Amino acid sequence: MLNYIFGFNARMGRLAFFFCTLVAGLGFVMLVYGITGNVPRGRTDVLLAQASNSPTLIIAFYGLLVVCFMLQSMRVRDIGWDPVCVMAAWIALMVLDRAIAGRFPEYALTYQHTGTVVGALANAAMNLVLMFWPGNGHVDEASPLPRQRGGDGMFERSSAPAAAGSRVARIASGEFGGKSR
Repeated sequence: MLNYIFGFNARMGRLAFFFCTLVAGLGFVMLVYGITGNVPRGRTDVLLAQASNSPTLIIAFYGLLVVCFMLQSMRVRDIGWDPVCVMAAWIALMVLDRAIAGRFPEYALTYQHTGTVVGALANAAMNLVLMFWPGNGHVDEASPLPRQRGGDGMFERSSAPAAAGSRVARIASGEFGGKSR
């Protein structure tokens, strides 16, 4: 079920990932400007104080986190990696990085940051991989002219059946337990 909720079973090409991420970020900036009347610039102390009093912005922020997580999961699937493992490892790395920077402030980027240089480099590397790593693509059996590798950059479902679904299909067709009809 998590495959369909978080986009773990969907694919997204590089171009679609870039534009969807850009639109989500610009949409959030427009929402912040509409509610607070200020554009986020270099110094954001006042903007953060205004935003923390707005329940709409708090809900939109967590919604944006979920949308970005789904977009990244779809892109990881298109690269050919397992998003359940990759996204869990990425989150664990960021949590560990924040804990280290909190426990040892001398390793933090600056006194205002809650992350270390290693975490920032790992996060930047992962974002560069998501943006520039070519996708695996797949051959579409339904079309008379199968596509070459790379896909068209749009949202696609993985053609491989889920493991649980294939097990249930085998059991339902009589392959489980010996006798068949």
